[in-house]
Amino acid sequence: MDRRATEVLINLIRTDSLVTTALTRRFHRYGLSLSGFNALVILRQAADGVNPHEIADRLLVTRAAVTAILDALEAKGLVRRDRSGADGRMSLIAITPAGKKLLDGLLPEHFAAERAMASVLGANEKELLISLLGRLQLHLAAQAEDVTVPAGRAQGAPQAK
Repeated sequence: MDRRATEVLINLIRTDSLVTTALTRRFHRYGLSLSGFNALVILRQAADGVNPHEIADRLLVTRAAVTAILDALEAKGLVRRDRSGADGRMSLIAITPAGKKLLDGLLPEHFAAERAMASVLGANEKELLISLLGRLQLHLAAQAEDVTVPAGRAQGAPQAK
């Protein structure tokens, strides 16, 4: 057992939980989920709209999950579905003026809260943490690509090659 490796992972999980809880509470006050907020931010940056599959890829969720997120945002009048000019079967998702207005009110508070969350770290520490987390993410992504399940083995606990 590598106690420090275990500590690293426990601390990452705990930090993720604390950040996610804080963000979820903030966005809930605006009637948004964390994923809904992130979808609006993606859409705000795309004047011509975005394909739902691209939103799913950027949010790291399934296409079914993004459909539910977009349905909720559309029901609130924050996004609209437009038919793609290139392919009438494909829809493009665009943020509405109401969605932009909501983000305009929310983003200053959100950015201030992000600064407050990270205020315990100095500029060099933030850069170091970004670098270390990036290295860990690349390593974990590479490991995930190497994971296989031997023939005849039940789904569940995969084994590395």
